[in-house]
Amino acid sequence: MSTYATDALGPALLALMAEKDIRKVTADELAARAGVGRATYFRNFSSREELLTSYLVRRWRAYEKAGRLKELPLAHPVRAQRYFEFCLSLRTENDLMISQGCASAILAAFETIVSGADLRREGGYEAAFLAYGLYGMFVTWARGGWRETPKEMAALVSGRILGGTDS
Repeated sequence: MSTYATDALGPALLALMAEKDIRKVTADELAARAGVGRATYFRNFSSREELLTSYLVRRWRAYEKAGRLKELPLAHPVRAQRYFEFCLSLRTENDLMISQGCASAILAAFETIVSGADLRREGGYEAAFLAYGLYGMFVTWARGGWRETPKEMAALVSGRILGGTDS
């Protein structure tokens, strides 16, 4: 899928979701809002959820690169805190996806973001465990009204779950 398509269609879909249920958004309407041809959507994505996943992953990768987060160990409290700050920065988008039954797009993004490369070894079990665990914490946090701060959420992950330091 192209970055151009993701960058154009992702924000357009989220804007339309703010107006109506995702199931009522047509491909024609989405393409018109994004200013691209209808074929651009179909050439790059098999579903609206796949588009949302691609958009989230693209946003995360840019955030991760800008913050040089890959330089920190996975269990480092700063990396965990930045992850939760990122989630909070997309609160409106995340709340829309959750409320409209598109949480699976968020989980798919988590699965892509947390890879075996992050764990510095082959094998998907640890990455899957971490992706599903972070997703579960994220959804619980979001559905609970985002009460805890990103720093408090990071302390839970890095200190208690991943066995890092609490500072």
